Amino acid sequence: MIYDRDYMREPEASPIRVSMILIWILGGCFLVQCILTLYGKVPVVSDLGLSWAGMRHWQIWRLLTFQFLHEVPWPLHVISNALGLYFFGRPVEERLGTWKFLGIYLAGGVAGGLAQLGWNLALQYPPEVSLMGASAGVSAITAVYCRWFAHERFTAILVVFPVRMKFLTFLWILVGGSILGLFIRSSGVAHMAHLGGLALGWFGVPFLTGTAPWQIWKRHEEIEPATIIPFPGTALSKATDAPSRRNRAEEDAEYVAREVDPILDKIASKGIASLTDHERRVLEQARERMRKG
Repeated sequence: MIYDRDYMREPEASPIRVSMILIWILGGCFLVQCILTLYGKVPVVSDLGLSWAGMRHWQIWRLLTFQFLHEVPWPLHVISNALGLYFFGRPVEERLGTWKFLGIYLAGGVAGGLAQLGWNLALQYPPEVSLMGASAGVSAITAVYCRWFAHERFTAILVVFPVRMKFLTFLWILVGGSILGLFIRSSGVAHMAHLGGLALGWFGVPFLTGTAPWQIWKRHEEIEPATIIPFPGTALSKATDAPSRRNRAEEDAEYVAREVDPILDKIASKGIASLTDHERRVLEQARERMRKG
């Protein structure tokens, strides 16, 4: 076992996350879309949005481009998606890693877009009707978050009343609201796209993490309780100082081998940016433990 105490230093500053970059990209695309649509009279949504008319001509790239378009000129649509990325995207990216996060975000957008196209076809909408928005991708990330942190509680404001609920309950509210919205044809909201994104996020996680499809996580992992150590100078401490020092050294060695070494191996192979919140907490606990020892 090779143990390098340099790894017990303060963690490096977190790198810029793709989830944050996406927020800036969505904002930039919104501004460009406003300029082209309002001042250049360019039919951006017709040219880049997702529609049956475009797909029939094998314009597959629309499955990607529609995810970066939003309703103009009012920014509420893009702001709501940016907030979803900000609150749900960052922790999901930290756990999944950048590429898996980006993959499930874009795949959620594609799945939601195709689901909405199928729904439009079933309702015999005109083939020129175009879809736009990042809502399906954000829905996928939201479903991942709600699955991982299913039993974590938060406070939501319903109308004017604060309500305490679990994230799993919040997810069911999103699903129920989207299902009800399917039968309001004049709403102008792509509810089936939301459902497609939520479904991909929920069922896609097991394939990315190798876990059982029915498994639901809690946010806070079980942490081993701290060892009780006699206060120095007491009778109990004097009687047990020598044995306790040996026991503590053995415990520290076992703790490092069991908890720290796998994390150090991960840092060596993937870099410190790949660590999860739990792994960073383990390193912090180990550093404090070594300093006190």
